[in-house]
Amino acid sequence: MFLNRQLIKILEDLGVPDESFLSLQDEAVEQLRITTENPINAGYYLQRNDIGKSARLSWLVRKLSYIGMSFSDDGFLRDTLELAVLIQLRKLKYKSRIFVERGMTVYGIMDETGILEENQIYCSVQNEKAALVLTGRVVITKSPALHPGDVQVVTAVDVPLNSPLRSVHNCVVFSSKGDRDLPSQLSGGDLDGDLYHVIYDDTLMPTKWSAPASYASAPPIDIGREVQRSDMTDFFIKFMENDQLGRLSTLHQTLADQKPGGVFDPDCILLAEMCSTAVDFSKTGIPVNLTKIPKSSNVRPDFQAPGPRVLIERSITMYGEDGQDGDEDEIDVIEEAPAIRYYESPKILGQLYRAIDEHVFFEQIQRQSRSMRTSLRSSLAEQVWQYVRRETALMQYEHYLPFARDTRDALTRYEENMIDTMRENSSHPMHLISEVEVFAGEILGKYGAPNKRQRETSTSMKEKHDRDVAYTVQCILHGQDENASTAEALER
Repeated sequence: MFLNRQLIKILEDLGVPDESFLSLQDEAVEQLRITTENPINAGYYLQRNDIGKSARLSWLVRKLSYIGMSFSDDGFLRDTLELAVLIQLRKLKYKSRIFVERGMTVYGIMDETGILEENQIYCSVQNEKAALVLTGRVVITKSPALHPGDVQVVTAVDVPLNSPLRSVHNCVVFSSKGDRDLPSQLSGGDLDGDLYHVIYDDTLMPTKWSAPASYASAPPIDIGREVQRSDMTDFFIKFMENDQLGRLSTLHQTLADQKPGGVFDPDCILLAEMCSTAVDFSKTGIPVNLTKIPKSSNVRPDFQAPGPRVLIERSITMYGEDGQDGDEDEIDVIEEAPAIRYYESPKILGQLYRAIDEHVFFEQIQRQSRSMRTSLRSSLAEQVWQYVRRETALMQYEHYLPFARDTRDALTRYEENMIDTMRENSSHPMHLISEVEVFAGEILGKYGAPNKRQRETSTSMKEKHDRDVAYTVQCILHGQDENASTAEALER
């Protein structure tokens, strides 16, 4: 599972020491760094992150190493790996997306056998390597987590060998006993497909406890008649007008860093409730009361800066600390909004943000990539061609030359599709994204982590490019006939 900023802040305020998060982030950065140390690490990283899957890129990187060649001799392959690593680094720095090895994200179900007591769970994880049944104190939560009570510590137990729960794997089983079910205590969760985070890392175990939030469920609006198409249209427009979840979450993150009480501050508790209302808006039709949003200043913590090219002040006076908040009712002139100022946050999110230097890290992985190069004068493509000619010296393939000439049409279509993809997914028609970004399936952007639009664009772009690559590979191996035999694919 992966930590995020919301969960990290709650765990910090629940007593988890800063060193626990810093250590996990250092491990994550080191894992990225060793990715470029050798082709085995590089191939595993590409495979794990589903980069170049249709083109079998991870296999190619390992195969080149096996025959004595290095993918680093090719600028395109080298840039693809470096781009993929840099994007993950930015997610670490700007999103605090930190991997927790002793943690998992699983679906939740209810214990219908009645064997689990209140505040007990059963969680068995099974994969191709081994099976693990959690026991002892574990942390459990669900995203998004904003209220300090959205993180709870429960007891994971084993069950008898004859229990039906023994056949349940890769999910968390909740007890059906108690005054209140545990899923509803975790960000108002339920068991209709919600994912839960289970952490069994002792270094992330809270030392404090908070009662879960208890929000009165708002009844859905009853219009007193059958729903018409116009009602759905009006509701969609109303939803777009009242979608304030992002604004509320960002403000919660800001105030939690600035207020002495952190997520326990009354303003943060209020914002957590308002976020819950915003999440349920699509079900209830009841919008957030924007008049209740706590006031904030133009001061933000450094980890909310959009990129590295922002002035960060070491110390700054918060709005209103001098006791002169001003009388907004007397101001009758529309003025420009003041520029946002950023300060060095002493809290854990600020420490994690400043612990990563993009430029230093990128220079290191570039040096490592250069050290893997074989220093041969010929290009990698030429080396591969010479290898293929040696290995296929006795193979009869001349009668497939006309087929190979026809295959060039598929390659031409691939190149045309690549240019179209670069143009369609660019933010400006005069500044196209790079071929490396399309191939890697991620839009890098100028700085900072990808925004929501870039993430959504990257997803659709990757799906389209994977289809283009799969079709091109099909044409090379089998031509236009999808049912052609694979026995002669190598000769073709």
